[in-house]
Amino acid sequence: MVVYLTKEKYTIQLNKLFPEDLRLIFRVRIACRGIVQGIGFRPFVYRIAINHKLVGFVRNQGDAGVIIIAEGSKVDLESFVNDLQEKKPHLAKYEDFQIEWERCKNEFNNFSILKSSETKAGGISYLPPDISICTDCLNDMKNPNSTRNNYPFTSCVICGPRYSTITKLPYDRPHTTMVAFPLCDSCRIEYNNPLDRRHHAQTTCCSLCGPSMSLYDKDGKAVECVNMIKETAKQIRRGKIVAIKGIGGTHLACSATDDEVILRLRTKKGKRKYKPFALISKSITDIKKYAEIENIEKQILTSYRKPIVLLKKKNPFILSKWISPDLFNVGVMLPYSGIHSLILEEISDSAIILTSANPSDIPMYVENEKILSNTADLADFFLLHNREIFQRADDSVIRITNNNPVLIRRSRGWVPEPINLPFDLKNEQSLGVGPLLTSTGAIAYKNRCFLTQHIGNVNTLETLDFLKSSIEHLSHLLGVSNYTSIGCDLHPNFLSTALAKEYASKFNSNLFQIQHHHAHAVALMIDNKLSLADEIVAIVADGVGYGDDGKIWGGEILHTSYTSFERIFHLEEQIMIGGDRATYYPIRMFAGILSKVMDHENLRKILENKYLDSFPGRSVEIQVLLVQLEKKLNLYETTSTGRILASLSSLLGFCSERTYEGEPAIKLESFAKLGTRDKIKFKIPSPSDNIIFTTPLILQSYEFFSQGKNPYDIALAAHYELANQYAEASINYAKENNIRKIGITGGVAYNHFITSHIAKKVKEANLEFIEHKNLPCGDGAISCGQAIVSALKNKQ
Repeated sequence: MVVYLTKEKYTIQLNKLFPEDLRLIFRVRIACRGIVQGIGFRPFVYRIAINHKLVGFVRNQGDAGVIIIAEGSKVDLESFVNDLQEKKPHLAKYEDFQIEWERCKNEFNNFSILKSSETKAGGISYLPPDISICTDCLNDMKNPNSTRNNYPFTSCVICGPRYSTITKLPYDRPHTTMVAFPLCDSCRIEYNNPLDRRHHAQTTCCSLCGPSMSLYDKDGKAVECVNMIKETAKQIRRGKIVAIKGIGGTHLACSATDDEVILRLRTKKGKRKYKPFALISKSITDIKKYAEIENIEKQILTSYRKPIVLLKKKNPFILSKWISPDLFNVGVMLPYSGIHSLILEEISDSAIILTSANPSDIPMYVENEKILSNTADLADFFLLHNREIFQRADDSVIRITNNNPVLIRRSRGWVPEPINLPFDLKNEQSLGVGPLLTSTGAIAYKNRCFLTQHIGNVNTLETLDFLKSSIEHLSHLLGVSNYTSIGCDLHPNFLSTALAKEYASKFNSNLFQIQHHHAHAVALMIDNKLSLADEIVAIVADGVGYGDDGKIWGGEILHTSYTSFERIFHLEEQIMIGGDRATYYPIRMFAGILSKVMDHENLRKILENKYLDSFPGRSVEIQVLLVQLEKKLNLYETTSTGRILASLSSLLGFCSERTYEGEPAIKLESFAKLGTRDKIKFKIPSPSDNIIFTTPLILQSYEFFSQGKNPYDIALAAHYELANQYAEASINYAKENNIRKIGITGGVAYNHFITSHIAKKVKEANLEFIEHKNLPCGDGAISCGQAIVSALKNKQ
C-alpha cells in the first residue's frame, strides 16, 4: 500500500494496517528545487533514525532518489516520519514522498548508510549546484588550532562546489575532481562519521590533503611570499590586476576606487568601454556604504546561491564612476568561496571589482596553463589552484523589477536545478540549443527541463564548443543518450542552428526551427506552470529575433499556446539604415524614423546641426546615410522595441554608441529615474490594423527635446507611453477573445517602468498578469522554450 505523506492520512492508514511493530519502507524523491544529492540528506536521515532507536538503512538510488528502510515501534516510526518532514536540511524540498507499510521482519541490527547505487532505474537524477560557503566553515577557517585555519577550500556537506566538480553520478567523491586529493586520516574520520557534519561531504579536505594555491607573476614565474592571500590583497591595494581562479572559473580583481586601474582593465578586456563591472564586498555593512539594499535584495545576497544583485547606487557614490558609467545601479555579490572570503579580509575598501578573466565572446579560462598563457595581457598576477574545474559556471545575476526578483543570468548557484514542467512529456527527450546571444542549452524530458549554465554569445567557435560540451555533459549526467526532437532558432545562419542540424543527423532526431519570440512566450508559460490547454496574450519585447516572414522582429504581441502562435500586434516597422551598424550607432535608427516624416534636406540639417558627434564619420557618414535612404541601399525593417528605446536614448543625448548589449536602452532607463512623472504628455494614435505606432513617439520626443523640455522627463514619459500602447492593445484583444492571462517576456521585460506599468494596467482590467520567476526574461530562457515546443510538436 502506498500512502502520500500528510500527517493525518498516514496516521489513519498506520492504525488500520498494523497495530504492532512496523517496518516502514518508502521511496523519497527529495529536491531543493530539484536537488537530491550533495545536501547532507543521508547523514540527516541517519541521525534522526539513531535518535528514534530505529534499525535499517538509507541509500542514494542514483537517478531514482533516496530509499529508506526502517524498523522500529509504531511511536518511534511516527516520530521518525514527522522529523523527516519537519527537520529536513534547509536545502531539501520533498517533491515526491511515498510510504509503504509492511510487517516488521527483524532483518537489521543497526541503522546504516549504504553505498550509493549506480543502477539506473529510469528516474530523473537531481543534480546539485555549487553552494556558497557556510558560516560554520567560515568559523573553521578562523580556528588557529585547525588544519583548516585560513584554508580556502574548506567545505562541508551543506556547502562548497558541486556541479563544477561532478564528472558523473551518483555524486560521490570518486566521481568528482576531488578524486585527485585522497583524504588524510583526520578528514577520513570525519567523512566516515555519520554524526559529523562532513560525513560524506564529497569535497571536504584540509591543508594536509586538499588542493593548494600558487601565485605567479605575468611572466608565469612563481612569486615567493609568506602568505599568498595577503600578497594578492596587497597587489590589489597597489593598483594591480590579479587573476583569481575560483570555484567555477577565473576572475580579474582590482581596486574599485582607483580610476586608473579600472580604465586599464577596460582597455585590456576589449569591448568593455562602458560595460559595467561587478563588485564583491565582505559584508552587507560594506555594501551599504555605496548602495541601497531593500530587504528582498538582502535575502538574495545572503542566500546560499550568492548571486550578483543589481542594487541602486547611493548618492554620492563613493567608489569609482567607471565601475558602471551613467547607470543608476551596480552589480554586487558577497563572497561565496573561502578564497574570496580570505582575500576580502585583507582589503580595507568596501568593495573590489570582480569580473570574468577572459576576452569578450570567449568562455572563461579554467585550465592553469591556458589562464597563464591566454590572459597574460589581462592580469599582472595570477592566484591559481590545482583543483580541476570540470564545468565552468559564470556568476548568476538578478535584479528586482516590478517588485519581483528576475534572473538576468541563470548559472552558478542555480544550474543544474531543473525547471518543473506542469505536464509530463513521457517518452520525449528533447534538446533546445538556444539562440545567438546570452545563450544556454536545455534538455527536457518527463516533467523536467534542465538548462545548462550561461554560455554567452554563440558567435565564436570557442563558445560553440562550450555550448556543445555543456549540453553533452548535462546529457551524460541525466543519462540521456538520444534525443527524439531538437529545437533551434528560425535564423538559418546561427552557429547553434548548425549544431542542432548536426545533432539531428547524429541522433536521427526530428528538427524543429522555433520562432524566437514564440520560444520566449513558451518559456514564460512554463515559468508560470500553465497547462497544455492554456493560451495567453504574450508581450514579447526585445532587441532582435528572426520573424517567420524573414524580417527582424522585437516588438510583438502574440496569442500563444505551447505549439502555435498568432501575431496579433507588432510595433510599427522602422528602418535600420546600414543594417547592424544601426544597432551600434542608434542615431541611425532615429534618422530612419525621421525620414518617414521629412525630406532629406531637413533631415540632413537636423543631423548635422544637432547630432554630428553621434556619427563616427561625421558629415561624410551623414551624406552616405542619405544616399542609402535615397537609393534604398542596405536598409532593413524592424519592429524591435530595443531599437525604439535606443533611438530615444540617442536623440536625448544619453547614448550615441552601443558598446555592450542593450546599453542605449539601459541608460535610457537610468536617466528616466531622474525624471518627474506627468511633466510630458504624448498624443499617440491608438493601435490599429495590428500596428502599435512608434513614429509619433520618436517625433514628439524630438520636438519636446528641441523645445528645451527636460530630457529625463521625456525619457520617463516615453517609457510609460510605450507601456500604455502595449497594455491597451493586449487588454482589448484579451477581453475580446476571452483570454484571462497577459504576460511580458524578452529583454525589455527587465525594464522596471515598462513591466510595472503594464502589470498595473492588466490588473486594473481584472486580468491576470504573469511574469518570469525562475527563468531569465532574456534569451537565456530561449533554449527551454525551444525544447518544450519541439517535444510537444513531435508528439502531435
